[in-house]
Amino acid sequence: MGFLTRSAVIVSLVTAPLAAAAQDYPLTRQDVTPKRDYGFDIPVGSLLPTEEAMARYRSMAEEIGRQSTQETLRALRAKGLEIGVLPPGETPAEVLAAAPGTARLPAGLRASILISRAMGEAAITDLLESYRLRKDVRFVFRGVPAGMSVPEFALWLKELVAPGEAQIENLNIIIDPELFELSGATLAPTVLLEDLNAPFPGAPAGLDAGLIVARSEGISDPDWLYAQMLKGRTDERSPNVVEIEEEDLRLRAEREAALVAARLTRDADVIRQRYWDRTVRELRRMNIPPASADRLRELQFLFRAEEPVTDHQGRTLALKGEVFQPGDVLPFDRRIFVFNPNSPAEVDFVAARMQDRRSGVSRTLLIVTALPQTQPGQQPWDGLQAIIDRFGIQLFLLNDQVREAFSIEASPTEIFPETHAGRIAVFSRETAL
Repeated sequence: MGFLTRSAVIVSLVTAPLAAAAQDYPLTRQDVTPKRDYGFDIPVGSLLPTEEAMARYRSMAEEIGRQSTQETLRALRAKGLEIGVLPPGETPAEVLAAAPGTARLPAGLRASILISRAMGEAAITDLLESYRLRKDVRFVFRGVPAGMSVPEFALWLKELVAPGEAQIENLNIIIDPELFELSGATLAPTVLLEDLNAPFPGAPAGLDAGLIVARSEGISDPDWLYAQMLKGRTDERSPNVVEIEEEDLRLRAEREAALVAARLTRDADVIRQRYWDRTVRELRRMNIPPASADRLRELQFLFRAEEPVTDHQGRTLALKGEVFQPGDVLPFDRRIFVFNPNSPAEVDFVAARMQDRRSGVSRTLLIVTALPQTQPGQQPWDGLQAIIDRFGIQLFLLNDQVREAFSIEASPTEIFPETHAGRIAVFSRETAL
């Protein structure tokens, strides 16, 4: 079972490429105890407030972020090639075929089960035990729970699955936020059935993922999903899901580094610049391209009430644990435009569309996918204020929660309600300019 942490791998929790070499390595508490030296030049003492030291610290934080994701797997594979664990040219399908364990799926197919601690310890334990001996099934987390470090998370998993034992055997568990991002997964459990003989479209080189040929949400049985795929059903959904609890490990690494960095200076200009730099990185990572074709989609939403939902008069609208369409309780009445403020065509398009009224809309929201370009000497806020002055309403920056919730994939996108057959449906319209 593979598990990634800073500059090392906890190899009793081993990834598929190094499974053959790591199964005999016992996991001990020392393996998951943070060491004093991670190989970074960490600034100390009176050097901390200097820009030179902060540059080194930011470099360290970025390195931790990189090593916590797929780049570590690529480096491990390169090391495996170097020491002869993996023959040159082996495809992911060949690696899977040569790995120890049993497989029930046809050759070249692998199931990635995306899970979260929000599912509950009992459900996770049952799921892991069900596929303990399966080499064609792996379990993927987006990150580690709030308040846990990566080593603490590894110990939690070990005590959950193999209490009192020296190691966890015959399980493949990794942290890979990149797979969640590329697949758009926000609910657990989600099963992705991958064809390892075909590349994941648009994925970066070296990503350990194949073409997704079938997907299920709320149903965690990959063999059942494969049987459904043979019947032509490749997208199965059940309301038995939870929202993924763990934050993208890359975002967490950057945010925590920025929080520490912010404490090391009281210079308002420095803190402000760090905020804008982080904002630019987050917006670039979302990578919303211009629409290449017109597309209209109806958006579907599910909500699970963690506590009873009541209205202002105290009447119960939903019981705890109930799953329902939010529009059944509170009809959607927003009109949202998502656009690139640095594209004059998109800005003009939004301005023109706003002149056309839509029924059932009580508020219009503008969300931009990038910081507006500014003239030398101006601050990023000046560019945002110029957009606000043009439209006369508040402006928001796109974030991951909104992008995932409304399945925003291109700009400009207009999200709006329409009444159909007595119910209010929510649509997303992308327009190619």
